[in-house]
Amino acid sequence: MGELSVSLLRLGYLLMLWLFVLAALVTLRRDIYGTTIRRRDASPGDRSEPKKRARVGRPAELAPAAVATPAPAIPPLAANLVPPHAGAQSVNPSSPTRLVVKTGPLKGTTLPLTRAPVVIGRSSTANLVLDDEFASGRHAQLVPRHGGWVLEDLGSTNGTFIGRERIAAPIEVTAGQSIRIGNTTLEVLR
Repeated sequence: MGELSVSLLRLGYLLMLWLFVLAALVTLRRDIYGTTIRRRDASPGDRSEPKKRARVGRPAELAPAAVATPAPAIPPLAANLVPPHAGAQSVNPSSPTRLVVKTGPLKGTTLPLTRAPVVIGRSSTANLVLDDEFASGRHAQLVPRHGGWVLEDLGSTNGTFIGRERIAAPIEVTAGQSIRIGNTTLEVLR
C-alpha cells in the first residue's frame, strides 16, 4: 500500500470517529434538554407572531401549546367515536370538559376536551406531551364515546391508573377522577 492510501485511510477513520462523537453529543443534548415541541398555530394563515420553540417541562411556555389540535391517526376506538356533527345533542351534561395536570413538570396545564380523541405521552405527536421518563411515547388516550369519555392504555410499559387501579381495558371516566401516567397526575373536570 502506498503512502497516499494509508493517509486516506487514516483520514477516513478520523472522519468516522468525529461523526460518532457528534452523534453522541446530539443524543446527550436531547437527553439532557428533553424533546422540543413546536407551537401549533390556531390558524395556518395567521403568521403575525413567529413560531417559538419551547422545551418540555416549562409550564409557562407550554400553556399555549397544550391547547393543541388532535394528533394524526388514532385507530383503536375509531368505530365507536361520536361523530363530530352529533356533538350538541349527544353530550352528557356530567361529561368532563377539560383535562388538568395536577402533578408533574406540566402542573397547572389545562387541555380542553373537544369531540376529538386526546393522545397523552412523550411523543411530539401526542396532544399532551409529557416530560416524564415513566411515560411511553403514546401512553394513553381519551376518546369520546356515547356522550362521555373513555380512557384507554395504548400498551404502555408502566401502565395507566385511575386512582390506584391499573386499567386493563378501556374504561369510562367521569368528572373528578384522577388519572396517573408515570409520575404525572391528571384530573378530568367538568
